[in-house]
Amino acid sequence: MNNSERLHWSFDYNYGAQKPQFTEQLVETFLRFYAEPKTDRISAETTEHIYDIFPNYWRGYAIGEHRQDNLSLGQTIIKRQQTDDAHWHYAIEYTNRTSGEDLQLRFHTANDLYRSLAGKWYVHAQNDCQDSYSTFACEGERVADEIRLTLNHAEITVGCIQKDVPFTCNWALFDVIPAFSRTIQGSGEVVEMVLLEDLEKLRPVNRIGFLESIQLHETQLDGYYLYGEGLLPSYWWLDMHGNVAISANFFQTLVLREIVGGSA
Repeated sequence: MNNSERLHWSFDYNYGAQKPQFTEQLVETFLRFYAEPKTDRISAETTEHIYDIFPNYWRGYAIGEHRQDNLSLGQTIIKRQQTDDAHWHYAIEYTNRTSGEDLQLRFHTANDLYRSLAGKWYVHAQNDCQDSYSTFACEGERVADEIRLTLNHAEITVGCIQKDVPFTCNWALFDVIPAFSRTIQGSGEVVEMVLLEDLEKLRPVNRIGFLESIQLHETQLDGYYLYGEGLLPSYWWLDMHGNVAISANFFQTLVLREIVGGSA
């Protein structure tokens, strides 16, 4: 496959005379990481994954030096650290240079396949508009079967879930999907769970299933889908070491650019 060939439909957002080209820049980022095979890429044991953010629908809204030759809107950093035998700590940094959005999420999970949310979680978002609405912060926790958020000193219940239903955050799926990948692919069955999207919006019915396997520039990728109630479909492509190489939803596509750190 060369840069002019079509990508898989789940992340093919190249249109006509679009400049810069989506395919060209996605493949360039992909090859920058995968051109020289490494033997130490193990998703669940690494500290940090860094992704370039590509817009699926380009309308020339990048600013400054990013307008002409760089399609990337910014980056997403997914940090995880195993705090003890039973828990993981996640720190998510989502930075969009074109909108000025800076989203930071902090949460703990159990050390299980679902990375079930545990304890309190924290959300902080800001943008460059410089007014009273330029920042947002909240914290949340699960109390019995209720999901509660606290913002501006007011507590609200955003939904309820059953006690024994798996419950995690969409940003933990970068570890959840690899953990279930062999089971899903081998059995042909789906894995169900409740998601708290961006630690704010409860999505009660979600299913992860196997899509297909492809070759992208001689790198094998296994594809998985996530479909959910009130959730935009997304598609997740794993390399042979269990890293999410490409994650695409309706609006944007994340492409793995770098892995930092060793064993957590």
